[in-house]
Amino acid sequence: MRYIFIILIFFVLNQKASADYEVTENCKTAWMLLMDLKIDEAKNLLAEELKVNPENYYVYYLDQTCDAYKLLINSSQDDYESFIENYHIKREIMDGKYEDSPYYLGCYSEMELQLGIFNIINGSRLSGLRKAYSGYKNVYRNLDKYPEFKPSLKLDGFFNVAISNIPPFVKWAASFFGVTADSEYGFNVLNQNYEAQKNIKGLNAESALFVILTAKLNKTPEMVYDFTKSLDSNVSQTFIHKYFKANIAHRTGNNEEALETLQQIECGEDEWADLIYSYLMGKILLRKLDYNAGYYLSRYLSRLEKKEYLKEINYQLALFYLVNNDQNKYFELCKVVREDGKDINERDLEALYDASLDYDPDINLVKARLLLDGGYFDKCKISLKSYEAHNSGLPPHHFEYLFLKARVNAANNNNTEAISLFKKVIELSKDKDYYFASEAALRLGKIYKELGQIQLAKDYFEKSVDLYKSNYYEYIEDKAIKAYKDL
Repeated sequence: MRYIFIILIFFVLNQKASADYEVTENCKTAWMLLMDLKIDEAKNLLAEELKVNPENYYVYYLDQTCDAYKLLINSSQDDYESFIENYHIKREIMDGKYEDSPYYLGCYSEMELQLGIFNIINGSRLSGLRKAYSGYKNVYRNLDKYPEFKPSLKLDGFFNVAISNIPPFVKWAASFFGVTADSEYGFNVLNQNYEAQKNIKGLNAESALFVILTAKLNKTPEMVYDFTKSLDSNVSQTFIHKYFKANIAHRTGNNEEALETLQQIECGEDEWADLIYSYLMGKILLRKLDYNAGYYLSRYLSRLEKKEYLKEINYQLALFYLVNNDQNKYFELCKVVREDGKDINERDLEALYDASLDYDPDINLVKARLLLDGGYFDKCKISLKSYEAHNSGLPPHHFEYLFLKARVNAANNNNTEAISLFKKVIELSKDKDYYFASEAALRLGKIYKELGQIQLAKDYFEKSVDLYKSNYYEYIEDKAIKAYKDL
C-alpha cells in the first residue's frame, strides 16, 4: 500500500506539478506555439492563463522562456536590459511561493541559467557565470529532493554536455567552481527525458529540442541525424523541429535534403521565423553555389539587431561575392568581419580566422570547399580540376588543394589515396600557420579508427592537438581531444 501511495505522489507531481505550478492545457498549447515560433501568440495565451489562474507560477517561467527565444534569435541592448528587468520582476513575484513544489527550484534554476547565458553573451561574463552556477547548484539541490522530476533531469543532461563543451574563454570557470561533467551520461539522460515525455503535448517538443541542441553544442550533429527523422508528426511539423531537421542535414553534408526540408516551411508574417529561415537558407544555397544565396544572406543581415553571427554571415556573403567574381566586395566584407560583431561563438571565430588570412583565397578552391561541405562530390571534382588548370603556385593554395582532394577520397572510401594525401598535407604544412595540418591529422585519426588501427588513430588525434593553434576552427581541437578519449 505504501508503494502505491508513493507512485501516486510522483504521478501527481509530474502531471500537474501542484496547484500553483500547473502545466495546464493553456501552458501545453503555449509550448507548441513557441515551438512554431509564434512567440507573441504564446505570450498572449499565457496572459489569458494568468487571468483564469493568477497564482499559476509556472506561467512566469514559461513567459520568460518565450522572451529567451526572442533574445536568442534577435535582440538589441534594450531587449537585453528589458529581459533582465523582467527577470527580477518575475522572481519577486515567485520567490518564496510554494517552495515545497519540485517546480519551485526547477523553474528558478532554468530562469537563472537563461539569465546567466545572456549575461555572458552581452559581456557580463563573471556575473553570468555566477548566475549559471547558481542555476547549476539549484538543479542538483532539486534532484536530491525529487530525483525523478523531469525538468531537473533535462537540465542535468544539458549541464553535463554543456560543461564538457565549455567555450575556451570561460574554461577556467569549470575548475574554479569545481564542477565536473560526463557528456555521454548527459546524452543518455536527455534521451531518457524525451522518452518519458514524448506523449505530453508541448513538453515532448521541448525535450526533443534539448537532445538536438546539445548534440550541436557537442559538435556531433551526426548523433541526431536519425533522431530528427524519428519524431512524432505532432513534434516534427513544428517550425523549430523542421528548421533543425534541415540544420542537422546541412551540418552533416546532406545539403539537398536540407534544402528540401527547409522549403517545406512557411514563415508567413512571423519576423522571428523569417529571420532564422533566411539565415539557414542563405547558407544552404551558398553551398550549392546558387545565386539566390546572396538575397537570403543580405536579408538576414538587414534585419539583424544582435552582434552574434554578424561576422559569420558577413563572411558567408563575402564568399558569395567571391565565387561570383566580385573580389572588391569580398575584401570589403572581410574588413567588416574583422571590425564588426562579437567573437564569442564558434561560427564568428571561424569567420574571423578566414577573413584574416595572410593570402587571398583561390576562387576554384573556395567553390570546391563549399560544394564538398554540401555533399556535391562530382561538382567539387570539377572545381578541383579547374584549379589544376589555373593553379597559382601559392603554397597555401597547394595545401588546401591536397587537403580537399584527400577529403573527397575519404568521403568516397578511397582510404589508401586519402591517407597518402592527408600525410602529404601534414608534411608540407606542419610548420605553417594554417589549419590544414591539424585537421588533416584529425581526419587521419578518424580513418585509422574506422580501420581498427587504434594506436595509429591515437597518434594522429594527438598530433592534431599538437599542431592546433588557438585561432583555428575550435572544432578541430575539440573533436581530436574527444576522439582520443573515446578510444
